[in-house]
Formats: sequence, structure tokens, C-alpha cells
Amino acid sequence: MIQIGIDYYPEQWDRSMWEPDIAKMAEMGVDVVRVAEFAWGVLEPEDGRFEFGWLDDAVDLIASHGMRVILGTPTNCAPRWMYVDHPDTVQWDRDGRPTNLGIRGHRCQESATFRDYASRIIREMCKRYAGRPEIAAWQIDNEIEINHCTCPTCTAAFKAWVKARYGTLDAVNAAWGTEVWSGQLTDWGQLTPPLMRQGEGFQPDWYNPAYYLDYERFCASSTAGYVRFQTDIIREYDPDATITTNTCFGGDMMPGFHEECASLDVASYDNYPPVTFSADEPHSNAFGLDFVRGFKRRDFWIMEELGGQMGCWGPISPALAPNMLEGYSLQAVAHGADLLSFFRWRTASTGAEMFCHGLLDHANIPNSRTRALESLVARLKTMPGLDDTEPVSKVAMLYGADQEFSFRDQRQSDGFAYWDQLRLFHDACMNLGVGVDVIEQSSDLAGYEVVIVPSMIVCDPEVVSHLEAAAKAGATVVVTCRSGVKDMNGNCVVGRPLPGLLADMCGCHVLEYDPIGRARRQVRTVHDTTLAVTSWCDLVECDTAGVWASYEDRPYDGIPAITCNAYGKGFVYYVGTVGDRDLYRTLMGSIMRERGMAHLDDLPAGVEVCERSGEGGTYRFFFNDTMDEKGLMVDGHLVTLEPLGMAIESDEGWK
Repeated sequence: MIQIGIDYYPEQWDRSMWEPDIAKMAEMGVDVVRVAEFAWGVLEPEDGRFEFGWLDDAVDLIASHGMRVILGTPTNCAPRWMYVDHPDTVQWDRDGRPTNLGIRGHRCQESATFRDYASRIIREMCKRYAGRPEIAAWQIDNEIEINHCTCPTCTAAFKAWVKARYGTLDAVNAAWGTEVWSGQLTDWGQLTPPLMRQGEGFQPDWYNPAYYLDYERFCASSTAGYVRFQTDIIREYDPDATITTNTCFGGDMMPGFHEECASLDVASYDNYPPVTFSADEPHSNAFGLDFVRGFKRRDFWIMEELGGQMGCWGPISPALAPNMLEGYSLQAVAHGADLLSFFRWRTASTGAEMFCHGLLDHANIPNSRTRALESLVARLKTMPGLDDTEPVSKVAMLYGADQEFSFRDQRQSDGFAYWDQLRLFHDACMNLGVGVDVIEQSSDLAGYEVVIVPSMIVCDPEVVSHLEAAAKAGATVVVTCRSGVKDMNGNCVVGRPLPGLLADMCGCHVLEYDPIGRARRQVRTVHDTTLAVTSWCDLVECDTAGVWASYEDRPYDGIPAITCNAYGKGFVYYVGTVGDRDLYRTLMGSIMRERGMAHLDDLPAGVEVCERSGEGGTYRFFFNDTMDEKGLMVDGHLVTLEPLGMAIESDEGWK
């Protein structure tokens, strides 16, 4: 059965509240309780003095009520005494100065001193809890950001990483093209992280792009090493432990998710879907869920599920609408979540997150959210085999951390973003009732009928070979503009028309391009449909490909914008422009029909259809991700969906 969890912070509450809190959780059907991920200062109030009695009592109390514990390593928030006594443990900002000690996350992941202290507290925890049946899993740190620390330790680590990669300064200069702007390195002492003034928003625009790309690769590798450092300690004490860490998106959150998760047993996600919607953009949280499932290419966990309105990093958001808590939770399950841990049981009364609401408000009385959780638990109990199923998709979309790094560094056009390209294609598939696996670009493509390759600007020859093999074997591959621009060093390819190494399989080449920004043009498809485009216009010339859509506006009237090329047993589309939702929905609908793939042409806008299947049976989820009532016919059965409502069809009927 899908597990229900609660994020609980016993150290923040009077002990008189623990027993009724934990008893109520058990009564509501909670399976696991996540604790201690921020508790280092309470566990070790002074250097070397440990206070584990309270945590022992909390773990025992949770276990006595038939629940298990997800134990967090508290390394995100080191005690202030450590930072004061050991300044080398403090993370330095992108401007090359120590960060101000504010809320959390100030540790330098590479600091030997910090790792000594982190190792000690983790080992103390392992001595007490590793291998105990009460411990369901361990969570490493919390929402780990990519390591952009610029302290002397991290600077030295960056130099060592570059030396290991290139060997000599001559090789570094050749790879980075440092002859531009007299940027040649003549001594290893000249190599530093790319520093940025905070007033500029830490934008990397003025740095050598190849240098910056390698720096981001180093930072991703450093963070993955930090996760591995902690998992290795836990496995010393319990080789069979289940270990995870909670990821989230945005800002400096780890773009190299797949590398970070390599040493973990299960991927986890902090799921905070939008509580207000914009009709202009694909807002569905389904993309993030499918993205996380792709980290390990199997079902995942939610470590923090939306439990109430948010109010920490900005104004308090509107209250959760009816069906929102249950609907979003079931949406996560539909896309592969096998555990939902709600943030949090109680809304904090102190600290920065006192208006980041949990299930219980400060008033400490039952409310619509606690009733929604009870309803969710009751509904999940009617589907006991659900955790023995998983989503199965015939469409893959490739993600590459190098692409995100490169587009963050060098913005291509006003309004153009790599992340948006991924979301728009995903949105199109959701609108057709087609599942998508969002996977790392070097992944095995066997079994996929359609492979989407958004803007692979840093072009990996091995990935191109995999794509060519997939198309020759019969898959449909979709390549988009800004693919094939750069080599693996992050430098532009000379003497090869775009899309570079992908041009042969695409059967076309780009004569010129026009970054039109937020201007809008039109294209007309072979099906005589007119669609709006924006941001980017490749002027394409066909070699062996046919035209799927051409520009209609002067001066590009009649020039191909989207092409389709027969390649082996399959087809390769080249999308030389950027559209709104209608373009991607029209294109993907056409591809589904041509391939004879199961899909839903008449699915109401905003309704998502997902399927999970396996030993536990087959379940189809129909989720209304809008604030309007929707109706649809499913095999002759009228399904009416309330706003944010979920209907579930199983082998045993509707749930």
C-alpha cells in the first residue's frame, strides 16, 4: 500500500504535546514519521556533548504507536558554535566572501573540518539507530543545493578537479579557448571559481563559457561526492539501509540530479504544487513528478508534500482549495510516488517558517486539511496493491545537466529557456493522455517509441549515436532548435551547419537563425493549421527531409520551420522554432496518430491521464488540474471531475 508520512519536529514542541500528536498520527493512518533533519544544535549543543535522550524517546514513542521513522542526518544546519569556532566550515558566497550566518545551509560541503564534525554526528546517530526495525529509511541532509562555495577549500578542490580532467595548463587553455580576451592561464594559482558581484544577481555572462561549464560540472560532482560521503558512513553501520535525500527545483538546487542520486536507493522530492494557476503557462506539477521518477528510473518518494499554504520566502499563499490536498497527493501517486510525507504536522510557532503552514494551524484544532488527509488515507486503503505498480511510458524526453548549465550561462533569446522547452513538450503529452519518462540524456532508449530531445546545445556524440540507433530501429525522434551548437567543451562547432552532429538524421540544415525574442510569427502546417511561434526562428533548408510547417510571415514566408525525415525504420522531426502550447500539442498529436499510439485527442484541457500497472493490477488516473469542473467519456462511462478532483479506474472498477 502507498505509505503516508508526516514531517515532525519534536525538538520544537513541549514534551506534553508529543504523545497526543503521535497518537493522532497513528489514528489517522500514518505509517512513517520523518524527524531530526534540522536538529544538530539540539543533538550536540556543545562541541562533543551529545544529547540523544529526547530523540531516543521520540523514536520509541513513534514505534510504540506502530509507526516507523525516517531519520534525517542534521547536516544542513550545523550548530552556530561550529561556525564560530571553525570559520573554515562556513560556505563562501559567489562573490568570494563568507556568507552571513542567517537561516540555514551555511556549511561548506568540501570543508575537511565540517566533514569531520558531520561524520561524528552521523556516526553517533548510526551507533544508536542503524539497523533498528523502527528505522524505515535515512534522509541525507536537506534540499541540497549545488556546491557553489568559493572558499579556499573549494577553490583548491576545483583546481584539483581541473588538473585531473586535463592534466596540463596547455590542455586547459586549448579546451577553454582562453586566447579570447587574453584569458590564458600560465600558472595553476591563477585558477579560481568564477566570482560574481551580488548586485549583478550572480549572473555568469562575462565569463568564458567553457570555463564556466566546467566549473558547474565540478560543483555538481562536488555535491554528488558530499551525498556519497554520507551514504558511505551509514552503510558502514547498516549495509541494508534505505537511503534517500529530498530534492526540489529552482535557484541553485542541484541541476545534476542524476549524479547526486547515483549513490541513493530511492529518489525523493519536495512536492509544493501551485495553489494559484495561470492560464498562459503549463503549470502542471506532473512534469516535476515525472522528472524525479527519471532520477532512478523507478518509483520515488515525496519527503515533503504540500500540507498547507506557504509563507516563508514570500507572502502567505492562498489557502488550499477544496480537493487540493487530496488531488495533488493522488497526482503524485499517479506519476510514481509510493510514499507521501506531509510537511508538516504542526505549523511552527517560531522561526522563519512560522507561516509555512502544516496540517494543523496554530489554533491546534481539526480543519479542512486534516479532514482531507483522513479522506486520502481511506481512499488509498481501497487500492492495497498500488505500490506494486509503476508508470510505464512509451515516450522519453531527454534531460542534460550540461544543457541547463549552458543556457543559464548564455541566454539565447528573450523568453527562451531550456526548462520551458521540457515543460511544453511534457504538457503536450499530458494533454493527449500520454505518459512521459523524463530521463538523463545518456540513458538506454530501448522500448521507447518516441524520443524528445529539447535543445541539446552541448552535443554529446555518444548521445547522438544512441538517437540514430533508436530512429533506425523505428522510433520517432524529435530534435529542437539550438541543438548541436557546442562541442563537449562548451565551444561552438565550426564548419558544420546546425543542428551539427544531428543534421544527418534530421535530413536538414539551418541556413541562418533569427532570435526574435518576444515577437510573434506564424507557421502553417502540412495539415493547413496556423500556429503561433516566438523566441527563435531557424531558417531551415531540407536535404532529405520533408516540410511539416513553414513560416507565413515576411520575410520568411515559405521557409521551412519544422521538418520530418525518414531515417532507417523511423522518423526524425526537427523543430526550428519555439511555439506556445498549441504548437506542441498539435505536433505531438500528429506524431501519435502517425505511429498509431494510444492517446486521447478529445481530452479536456487541463485533464491528465496516467496509468500505473504491475503485479498490483492496473490503475488509470484521471486528474482535473484546473479550477473548473470537467467531464469526459471513458469507455462509454461519463466521468465528471470536480476542480482538482481525481477519478481512478482499476481492474475492480472505479475508486
